[in-house]
Amino acid sequence: MARDRAESKYFTVDPGIELHYWDKGEGDTIVFIPGLSYSGEIFKHQIDHFSKTHRVIAVDPRGQGLSTKTVHGNDYVTHGADLIKLVDGLGLRNVVLVGWSTGNLEVWSYLKQHGYDNVKGAVTIDMSPLPMNPDPHAWTEGSIPELSQAASEILTNPEGASEFWYEYLTQVMLQHKAEPDELEYLLDMGRRTPYWIVHELFCNAVFSNYLDTAKEASEHIPTLMYIAEHWADVAEPWYHKECPETPTYVMGGHLMAYEYPDKFNTRLDQFLESIDK
Repeated sequence: MARDRAESKYFTVDPGIELHYWDKGEGDTIVFIPGLSYSGEIFKHQIDHFSKTHRVIAVDPRGQGLSTKTVHGNDYVTHGADLIKLVDGLGLRNVVLVGWSTGNLEVWSYLKQHGYDNVKGAVTIDMSPLPMNPDPHAWTEGSIPELSQAASEILTNPEGASEFWYEYLTQVMLQHKAEPDELEYLLDMGRRTPYWIVHELFCNAVFSNYLDTAKEASEHIPTLMYIAEHWADVAEPWYHKECPETPTYVMGGHLMAYEYPDKFNTRLDQFLESIDK
């Protein structure tokens, strides 16, 4: 019988470094990886829905959520290696990896380092594998001056980081106007990651380049990319050009899985059904 509640667990990936994760359900495993500063808790609607038919693991990456805060390994090569250790250490087989935002980088980092033998499918949510690109027609996280300002000025102190997330939540991540309690809940989740870790991860993310890995993945395993509505006119044609084997699905804002869980889950159900045939 499936558990009624997700269990809160820890797994040691390095001496003194524990990853926290939520674990619910039985069967084939889906691993959810959140974006910058967030906890696997953000996938609470997906945990409840998909645990009816699968085992669901929702990870707090190193430095985020309830996982260990450390000065070491705040980069996506290490995060990918942590994910490999978690999947292998728990004995998970034929997993479906689902990353959101910078969680995409962890998915691609896992695949680049560990290959495809143990991965049944890869789903990425609303972030380019090449976040910074001088090409004006490319899908990026912003212009080079915008990204430079965030890295060199805004995210270098607690107040700047707090203001950054407030503006991003209210202007990009959500399409509805959040009530104060909801907004505080989402901001508090992000505050569990110290600003200096956010700064390190942000800088590493914008200089990452997993485009070749995303292309390769689309040719080896079933893949799917969700894209937010606000930049779909740029992101969708660019991604189709770079990764033509990967279908895209446009919906909602950046925090689509949280804001529109029924629509998000329906499309992911279709993906899972297609790879189980």
